[in-house]
Amino acid sequence: MNKLYTSTFTLLVALLLSACASSVHIRALAPAAVPMPANLQSVATANRIIPESRRDKFFDVLEGAFTGEGIGVDRAGADECVNVVGQALANNSYRFKVTQAQLQLLGRSREFFLPPLAPRYVQDLCRRTQVDGLVVLEAFDSDMLLTHTNGTRTVKDKEGKEYQVPTVHVEMVMKIVSGFRTYGAAQGFVLDQARQEDQLVFAGNGDNYPAALRQLPPPAECIRRVAQRAGDGYARRIAPSYVDFDRDYFPTAKKDALMKQAAVRADAGDWAGAETLWQQSARNLHPKIAGRAFYNLAVASEVRGDLPGAIDWARKAAFTCNNSQARQYLRVLNDRVQAQAVVQEQLKSVPLN
Repeated sequence: MNKLYTSTFTLLVALLLSACASSVHIRALAPAAVPMPANLQSVATANRIIPESRRDKFFDVLEGAFTGEGIGVDRAGADECVNVVGQALANNSYRFKVTQAQLQLLGRSREFFLPPLAPRYVQDLCRRTQVDGLVVLEAFDSDMLLTHTNGTRTVKDKEGKEYQVPTVHVEMVMKIVSGFRTYGAAQGFVLDQARQEDQLVFAGNGDNYPAALRQLPPPAECIRRVAQRAGDGYARRIAPSYVDFDRDYFPTAKKDALMKQAAVRADAGDWAGAETLWQQSARNLHPKIAGRAFYNLAVASEVRGDLPGAIDWARKAAFTCNNSQARQYLRVLNDRVQAQAVVQEQLKSVPLN
């Protein structure tokens, strides 16, 4: 997904923002980073960071108290991470059938990644849960970093006189390092293993340090939010998932009233009506007007899911009318066609409903 929607799309947006004020929201499936075998049709999720020994439980409590994150917050964060990976696989993709069972497995130690589960144990769990594989959270650790900077802000007294008062800006960086494994029931082997790092920054402001701290969410809530990102990220790694993005289009063109009328229809969701008007503008003899109309017709085709049609219109805008934005858009569309082919390959084993 990153390869397809970063550099070229960012450049496209930067170019269009100077000339466009209208956009449309599009949702599409992006391929998984790691394809799973065709015989893996159903999965259960599992949490394997539950401490096995009293010593490890003691160290978990000690760590939570010492760091200020709170006692038991890593356990709660891990549970949330497993919940989200299951929800994301079930709701944001249709690659797998996800069972409601969330297995709780003993095994956490001071090591970050434990040795893989024994193949026979995996096969037994899969047989009992009636699934083809397991998605297991096998490592989870949070780290909190607090920084602050002193500053001032301007206030006015009753007479309107301005003066400076001290302020404090606090930032909390909450980082989570997680480790997932996906096992297949056929042989009980590891199909994928990933170590992930996710973080979010939370900020607060106040007249002094304690006041600024009070503006931050509790550490447990910060861990929960980052854990959600980690779970969603791993789901996208192993299953094609929906991504959201925007496409800008030209709302106007000088000396062509039809372009403005079409944009009004597109903004209202009447893309068929907008296309009819853009097709009329595309016959304009002025290349700039025709180029913008061709470009908008490419966007309209993409909105309908017609990528070949979108490419045809974008080519006309780029090469017939020398529309520079269309050349960038054409690269994005070609990337989408390649991604769509990968998605179709990854989903070919999924039974049709």
